[in-house]
Amino acid sequence: MTKSEKVFSLLKAKRLIGLLAPINVEQCLTAYEYLNPLGVVLEIAFRTDAAAEGIETLMSKYPDALVLAGTVMMKKQAEMAIETGVAGIVSADYIPEVVETCVKNDVMCVPGGTADCGKQLVQKANLYGCDLGELKEQYPYQWCYKLFPAATSTSSNIGLANAWKGPFKELTLVYTGGVSLKNLSEILSVDPTAICCGSAVTKAIDEPGKMVEETKRWLEIIHS
Repeated sequence: MTKSEKVFSLLKAKRLIGLLAPINVEQCLTAYEYLNPLGVVLEIAFRTDAAAEGIETLMSKYPDALVLAGTVMMKKQAEMAIETGVAGIVSADYIPEVVETCVKNDVMCVPGGTADCGKQLVQKANLYGCDLGELKEQYPYQWCYKLFPAATSTSSNIGLANAWKGPFKELTLVYTGGVSLKNLSEILSVDPTAICCGSAVTKAIDEPGKMVEETKRWLEIIHS
């Protein structure tokens, strides 16, 4: 199995991503070393200057790690992350050149937003030279999208899930942005197969014991 196949299988089983915008390289290593034993996938976001070096250092030390590169908004970021050996690429929007880079390398790509779900699926299918049905069956790790933001301080976009799953049967959705213990149950009630991603999971990164306890609370709700 490829890394993308492996991480997709793990995500479907555990359904939790710990999102980290690292302040330093050591935080990337700590997050992975404590979350991995719990089966939780780490996403390192390109929101800080430490992200690129953190990904490189982590993948150098743990070459088999199933790690996601997040907030990938440019082709060069995708290329760099893929070169280091990440298992998947996550974006805050639908960036066609990022999708193209991922598909050419057969790496899982999870664009995000509140629209363009179908557009990115069609682009993936075209790049693989297949139709949507074949994309779903042959490349299930590409049959995905990220709902972002899932919620804000004034509104919720959680209900969009069912609308997308109408034309795109069995679509795997990652919920990010405003996801917390407060609305986790609501998300799961709307989409029982939801993969949830939260920065709150890694908020206590400098106190690993607390981070583990917080992660376990999320997992308990997800799998209850």
